[in-house]
Amino acid sequence: MDHIIFLAQERAESVQLILHSAATHLASSLATLGNGAKTTFHRTLSAIKNQRVTEELADKVHDWLARLREVLRVFAPSEVFDRCFRFFLTEVTRTHIYFGGVCFFAGGIFGIVVGMRIRNCIVAPQRMRAVVANSYRGMEAIGVVEDVVAPRIVEPHQVLIQVKAAGIDYLDIKVAEGYGRVLRKQLNKYNPNTDGEFPVVLGRDCSGVVVAVGKAVTRVEQGEEVWLAVPFYHPGTLSEYVVVSEELVAPKPTKLTYEGAAALPYSIMTAWDALVTKGGLDPDSAAGKRILVHAGVSGVGVVAIQLVRAWGGNVTTTVSSRAAPLAHMLGADDVITYDTSNFDKELMLRERYDLILNTVGQVLHESCLKHCLPGGVVVTTSSSRLASDSYGYVAGGMYSLCMKLKYWFTKSPWLTGGRWGTLNVSGEVLEKVTPMVDSGQLQAVVDKAYSAQDAEVAFAHVAKGEQIGRTVVRFRARPLASRMEGSL
Repeated sequence: MDHIIFLAQERAESVQLILHSAATHLASSLATLGNGAKTTFHRTLSAIKNQRVTEELADKVHDWLARLREVLRVFAPSEVFDRCFRFFLTEVTRTHIYFGGVCFFAGGIFGIVVGMRIRNCIVAPQRMRAVVANSYRGMEAIGVVEDVVAPRIVEPHQVLIQVKAAGIDYLDIKVAEGYGRVLRKQLNKYNPNTDGEFPVVLGRDCSGVVVAVGKAVTRVEQGEEVWLAVPFYHPGTLSEYVVVSEELVAPKPTKLTYEGAAALPYSIMTAWDALVTKGGLDPDSAAGKRILVHAGVSGVGVVAIQLVRAWGGNVTTTVSSRAAPLAHMLGADDVITYDTSNFDKELMLRERYDLILNTVGQVLHESCLKHCLPGGVVVTTSSSRLASDSYGYVAGGMYSLCMKLKYWFTKSPWLTGGRWGTLNVSGEVLEKVTPMVDSGQLQAVVDKAYSAQDAEVAFAHVAKGEQIGRTVVRFRARPLASRMEGSL
């Protein structure tokens, strides 16, 4: 190998000497030509000025042109090619060819390895379709738009997801009415993927495929099917693409369709928070407990009934008469139909409950307290009004200052729901219930599925309060205006 390197260096020095000599000769010739041209030009001007052209000047011009032809002949492309070709035939040996081939092969392998280690990703188009609220006027502000700026990965722990289906929660209607507007407005200042207060992308949960990941992501991989939920202040999921923290994401259960996986996550978060975090139940303590779930076929009720039943608890629920068969199928031990009987009187005939889950709201709070055991727990899952939404100028300024200080200490506002809100939204919860989904103990109930362009009709359906389970919106994959770039 040392001999080969020596020969290569020797030939390289020879080529260098030839090139240096040619370059020196060229520079000298060009300098001579330049000086001659300058002199000739000045003499021509003088001759024109004096209105005479001498024979001497004509000879100088002729001589200068002859030198120019000689330089062009020496450095003509064909002459250069002939010299290189003769050098290759007479100076380059088989050893040089072998050495060059080995270096070319090694360099190619090295380039391939480096390219494989750089994770390229397809980014979303610059504009996308989304279901948004363009103001806080409620249902009339909800619409489908085609020009929402597509999100991008800006932090190493974030994930870019192509949405296949997204759920509609009644909370989305409250968001369109202004719920959480002050908190959302403050957090948008620190989110490069949002530009101002509007439009507000709606949607609390979705399922889809991972398109790209940040360099610090470990929970999911590019191309993996996932499901997720986001807190109320986070940019919504009713869009073709979403960017979220990996802490909100979990692999999608294989037994669920995209529609089914979009109908569960936020309801799971709410039910889990009510039963486990606030109610103190878990698979070990729920056995034998009496649980009352109001509106058992709502999104949260569907999940709560199945969780309690899987954990060994006894479930009573209130539903409409048309939903009673489904409530029994979900595992409810006792079903009370509120449209054919006085459910309050019916509850008086039964033993009190260890835990009552109020998914309806404040109107049932007194009734819940009446039917709950001493020492029992009543949990209301409906979102109460946020104090920050009613702050005035002074209180709002103080709140904004507190938000800035909190952001400076936490650095990233989008990690978990528990940091800024009352409901802790986390992909870990979804991972905990995945075995129940795979075993059939937890099933999704999809009331209706709409295409993205019919999202306004879907919201009108949800607003009626007649849905059983969840309503979802499908997003059809559209061609990507793709470009390849390394993940953050």
